[in-house]
Amino acid sequence: MNARAIKIVASASCLASLAALLAVLPLSFPYPVIPYLRFDLAEIPVFLAFLLLGPWAGMLSSLVYWLILLLVGSFSPLGPTMKFVAVLSTLAGLWAGFRIRGLPRTGLMIGGVLGCLIRVAVMSAFNYIVLVYIFPGFLEFAAASISTFLGLEISDALAAMMMTMIFTAVFNMLHVPLSIVPAYLVVESLMRSGWRIEASEFWYVRLARAASKQSPQRS
Repeated sequence: MNARAIKIVASASCLASLAALLAVLPLSFPYPVIPYLRFDLAEIPVFLAFLLLGPWAGMLSSLVYWLILLLVGSFSPLGPTMKFVAVLSTLAGLWAGFRIRGLPRTGLMIGGVLGCLIRVAVMSAFNYIVLVYIFPGFLEFAAASISTFLGLEISDALAAMMMTMIFTAVFNMLHVPLSIVPAYLVVESLMRSGWRIEASEFWYVRLARAASKQSPQRS
């Protein structure tokens, strides 16, 4: 392993540790419709690793983040594993967006949409298994919370499942921009601030500079 690879692994691991720290600190807030789902800031460092160091660094950061959460996270191993699957599926969609469209901002937007769709699909399947086979009591709690939030009575089991899946999907859709946008703003801030310390090595910066060099030729 060369020096650059070691640096990437170390940096990705550090960002994963920051993600785990943010996860255990009391910085999250509940999703009003289903309070056991919580928005947090812990995914931001993982997506920062993706944008700064590249897709494989983002994947590595999510893996290290998961391993740390298995030790210190709540409701382990199910909670950390569900978080890992959510983050990894979003990263996969984000990566696909850049593969489809090389222009950085366009790729980021496409990847954000794909990441959102993949995350919703994967987590819907995961949540169905959990709610039906592992912890059916969560479905009763979720249905009661949704009923209170909407001011409607949900007595049918099928309706309870459908409403829970729909509002859980909305939660996952909202969590994607909450995690990706701050990471992107950090990278943009570094690019505009004139920060010189190895900034040219950042993955997203290299894409942006390559795109800027090609744009005059296309015009």
